[in-house]
Amino acid sequence: MTTTIHRRILRGRPGARGWRALQACEGEPHRAAPGEGELLAALWHLTDPHICDAESPARLEYLDRFGDEDSPYATALGEIGTYRPHEILTVPLLIAMLQAIASVKSAPISGGGINALIIGGDTTDNAQGNEWEWFTAVLRGGGVTPASGDPLHSSWVGAGTGMDFDARYWHPDCGGDRPTLGYGYPTVPGLITAARSPMASPGARLPVITVSGNHDVLLQGTVPVTEPLARLAVGGERITGLPAGADPLITAEAIPEYGPARYLHDLSSPRSAIASDPRRAIVAPLVAGDRRTRIGGVTIITLDTVNPHGGWNGSLTESQCHWLAETLAQTAEEYVVIVCHHPTISLTNDYAPMGAAPRVTGERLTTLIAEHPQVVALLTGHIHRHAARLHPRPGHPRGRGSRLPAGCWEIVTASLIDWPQQARILEFIREVHDGEPSLAIVSTVVDHAGGLTWQGDPLENPLTLASLARDLAANDYHDRARGTREPITGGQASGTERTSVRNTVWRVADPLA
Repeated sequence: MTTTIHRRILRGRPGARGWRALQACEGEPHRAAPGEGELLAALWHLTDPHICDAESPARLEYLDRFGDEDSPYATALGEIGTYRPHEILTVPLLIAMLQAIASVKSAPISGGGINALIIGGDTTDNAQGNEWEWFTAVLRGGGVTPASGDPLHSSWVGAGTGMDFDARYWHPDCGGDRPTLGYGYPTVPGLITAARSPMASPGARLPVITVSGNHDVLLQGTVPVTEPLARLAVGGERITGLPAGADPLITAEAIPEYGPARYLHDLSSPRSAIASDPRRAIVAPLVAGDRRTRIGGVTIITLDTVNPHGGWNGSLTESQCHWLAETLAQTAEEYVVIVCHHPTISLTNDYAPMGAAPRVTGERLTTLIAEHPQVVALLTGHIHRHAARLHPRPGHPRGRGSRLPAGCWEIVTASLIDWPQQARILEFIREVHDGEPSLAIVSTVVDHAGGLTWQGDPLENPLTLASLARDLAANDYHDRARGTREPITGGQASGTERTSVRNTVWRVADPLA
């Protein structure tokens, strides 16, 4: 397996209609020199695979167009994010990443064994039972068929023909749509059939720890499930537009950072008929919540940061904070890694309806981390970009007089669904650095196993589909006008993703020395 130390995949120059072919470039060595020491644990961190039943009627693809660059509402609404042209390819994407994981036999710097796979939430895209079944089947290994509804005909919006053809969606089998004509998207006959055909997964082959993300609990990652919405998910009608006479600006009510949130349709909303499917039932969260696990020489503490009352940003409850404080008090002599879905900058959603328990924001979490020096890392996802920031403890005795910071590194890993579709290996090494006891966290970013190009390869191969998915994500037309999402580094958005958040070494003074 080639990591990004040896080879990186980058976007080339824009060609016809702005399409950028991918190209292999020289690798990116670690920015700091990893030292020798005792490997405590090596962990894969993979987040936001968004396993998606793109054929489901409980989706809101039709809202996405109001954020397109030619929409008069784009400035007011910004990125909406309810439709991706490559959303039918999330299962082969996860298979390709597990293929890459299986090919890495040892940690790239220390050479030690890799202890576990941490999956940082948004395992599913729309909280549906069949999405969860596909996810678990891929991790378990063996066969999986990512199709729903009619076994012979797809109900995905990109499969529409005749009266159901909507030029705003990519139609890979036939073209003639806005992505193809305006943005250079390819025509790929047979893709829709291949994407919903049986495929084989190598499985995870490692212990797996998974946390809950907003898309695992809320419809479209934002809206709490109600009985009418649960019926919509398993039924035979797809909503295709706003209610009659509705102002498109009401779209903001369906996609807020903070609750409440709602689906917008009513009896006047246009609809199309599709095949119903009880397997699409919305399920209660199947990911274990707050818990403590020993992995190698570190203790993993997982937190559920989803606000079940609505909104795509997260928060915690007072009871969670009490539990975390008690757990940290019990692990004072252990190196602790906390895992949750939302970065601290996204733990801002303290909405709670009347009568519900109050929610607390990320400030409470960072305070608890500062009070417990054994917490050396916080692993998160959600923002779909690599990022990192140090939460310092400048006043802690173990940090005084040291050239190394005392604190906790918050490490955000990019999503699997969006460009650049990567995961990372994190090696936790106890060492002596410049004469001082140190805890080093070595990060190595890894691409999935799909090839550099999909053209000419059989569509029946999941790796071909994953390669195409990467091509599509790299050329997502949603990003062309506004630029890709900017990562958060050191509390500020940076114009470009910094090399310091990919292949690098983060160090803190050893809190247990």
